[in-house]
Amino acid sequence: MQIKEVTAMCPYEETPSKPRPPKSPVTILSVSGLSAALLASVCCIGPLVFIALGVGVGATGFLAGTAGFLKGLLPYRPAFIGLTILLLGLSLYLAYRKPRAVCTPGAMCAPSAASSVNRTLLWSIAISAIVLVLAPYWLEILTR
Repeated sequence: MQIKEVTAMCPYEETPSKPRPPKSPVTILSVSGLSAALLASVCCIGPLVFIALGVGVGATGFLAGTAGFLKGLLPYRPAFIGLTILLLGLSLYLAYRKPRAVCTPGAMCAPSAASSVNRTLLWSIAISAIVLVLAPYWLEILTR
């Protein structure tokens, strides 16, 4: 019996699909921070959304119950703001910390493309979170 030499073959080749956002801890924490900022401001933005949709005071059914729910989130606003600051601070730390040395000493290490995408995404989410957390103040100025 002869043994044939088998060349190294990959049983399947993964074809590149559409680009997906990075699933790093930085991205997950920053999106969580944005979600907490949305919860912190929903009590103040919710009525504005109802006005934009044309829902009046006499709304019945689902929308009337939703308005009561939004009002019920108001006491938790400071906790959501604190959670936003904590999550975004942690993601900023992870994004800008000194990376572990994976290069040989004396060689130049280039930052990966994923880290620059994460940082760009992080800053856009952080700015959105600040706008959402400060929504009650700028909405008061706009509605005078």
